Amino acid sequence: MRAALVKYSGRRLNNHEAVWYDMPFRSTLEDYYNTGDICVYDSTLRLVKYSAGVALNIDEPVTDGVLERIRASCDFILLRGSNYIHEQMDWGHFLSWIEALDLPVLVIGVGAQAERERAIVLPTENRRVWQAIADRAPSIGVRGAFSAETLHRNGIHNIEIVGCPSLFRGLDRSLKLRHAPDGPRRVTFSLRREVGSTYALDPAAFQATQKRIIAKLALVSDLYLSCHGEPEEKAFFFRAPRHMDKARAELVAQGWFDEVTGRVLQDLYERRLFYVGAPGDYDVYAAQFDAALGYRVHAVLPAVAVGVPGVLFSYDTRSRELAETFDLPIYSPEEFERQTLGEALAPQRFDRFQALFPERYDRMKAFIEKNGVPTRM
Repeated sequence: MRAALVKYSGRRLNNHEAVWYDMPFRSTLEDYYNTGDICVYDSTLRLVKYSAGVALNIDEPVTDGVLERIRASCDFILLRGSNYIHEQMDWGHFLSWIEALDLPVLVIGVGAQAERERAIVLPTENRRVWQAIADRAPSIGVRGAFSAETLHRNGIHNIEIVGCPSLFRGLDRSLKLRHAPDGPRRVTFSLRREVGSTYALDPAAFQATQKRIIAKLALVSDLYLSCHGEPEEKAFFFRAPRHMDKARAELVAQGWFDEVTGRVLQDLYERRLFYVGAPGDYDVYAAQFDAALGYRVHAVLPAVAVGVPGVLFSYDTRSRELAETFDLPIYSPEEFERQTLGEALAPQRFDRFQALFPERYDRMKAFIEKNGVPTRM
């Protein structure tokens, strides 16, 4: 099977591994990009067994030359999962490409994005894209119930809840979480400073709560932080002196390095901050910890995929939906702060996740195969 790759994020090292684009170091250091997108892309490629892939840029209009090349070299369209189901989604020329190619479309783990669970009414053009996909797929794989309900409300009914490919990236049906005998001690916390109104009802409160939790964790655990795209954090990771000075001034101006928790945060940034440059690198990093928590879904799920107990924070529909789909612990910040770290990550809280993981692994495998594509699962 040969794939036309749509909404690709980064570049492929081979058919089953992706990293960020080959760019000058200055761009890596100074530009923001969301490494969660790379993780989903990489995870999708790991699950799907295909012989060749061709990148299809749907931001470009259909041309006869590219159309004939894709038709001659591809058997299906592979759309990686992401937060595509919302009112502002720009599909470029995807509808024209779908109609012109008329190939099967495999969609794995797409989701609705909103600051809270509410009715999302998609614009007509977006509904036409989803209908064109639905017409060319036995079913569309969504990450959870909210996404399924949203597509159903917008007239798309051949839907299947499969979760996110990032949880299955280890290709291990017999995955067993490793719980530290005396409770979690070494902990990694994923930062998320960039947040808008589609992720949180109150972005300022979101950031203040996150800082408070980090400061408390630093008192009770051997804490490390991971960053996932923001240039200020990358300046600290790469220890570029002038960039660090500029980043420090910016973080002070934004109130991130404040008078209450600023000293703790600066110390962690200078000594214990890891930058996730490639999904495969994060697999190696995450496996060294007793627990993974924080505000990056694609830091928690990949950690769980390598056997590390992970906890999600309830701050948007995506985190709540994935926790519900996989039965992973999820807490509001207030709920988390009322517990000890050991209580929040108690092994029994993962019993249902552990018991149902093989069934959910099989469901993802069966979904892909039902769409006519073999898997590596």
